[in-house]
Amino acid sequence: MTVALSALSAKRRAGTDMDRNPDSPWNPATPVEISPTEFEELVLTWLRMSAVDQTPSMNAVHQGVVNGVSGAYTIDVLVELFLLGGAKFVILVECKHQRRPVERDEVIILDGKLRDVGAHKGMLFSTSGFQLGAVNYAATHGIATVTVIDGQWLFETRTIGPSSAPPPWIKHDRFAGFRLNPTEKGMTVQTIDSDNIEPLSRWFAALKSERTT
Repeated sequence: MTVALSALSAKRRAGTDMDRNPDSPWNPATPVEISPTEFEELVLTWLRMSAVDQTPSMNAVHQGVVNGVSGAYTIDVLVELFLLGGAKFVILVECKHQRRPVERDEVIILDGKLRDVGAHKGMLFSTSGFQLGAVNYAATHGIATVTVIDGQWLFETRTIGPSSAPPPWIKHDRFAGFRLNPTEKGMTVQTIDSDNIEPLSRWFAALKSERTT
């Protein structure tokens, strides 16, 4: 599901949102409660789930090592996307477990690693969201930005009236995600959970199309 930033802002002004950053409503006000290990394992799981839709194959390795001009890097998740004809597409995935939104300079550092090792694309996952400058720079340089959130946020996003915690009979993942997409009018978010991995699958599919055209 895709949600426009304007809709999130309207809910914030109405005082109906759960826990949003007042300066950047696409970010949580406080980071999701998840350990660094859980965080990286969650990202690895989502990426491997998205691999089911990839043809011919995709490989995601936790703490993968890749060599560059400046030396070897240990990457939180190293993704190799194999294309028809034997070509390989390398994606570096970093997991930012921190209490402040990811800044533009942190995206620039990842962009530098991509060039140093000759990787094709990058992805950044964050527990506290992204500053607007970081999202804009990432989008311009082909780097995906995803915020890991409390699963209750998806229940809030899907409701029309005042938001609240989901009732106990509503099943939801403990963690979910927002894939951020800057637009001319602001920001849209695509929701991710175990039942909807499509935003990641579509991103990888677009890479393959880009590589083969």
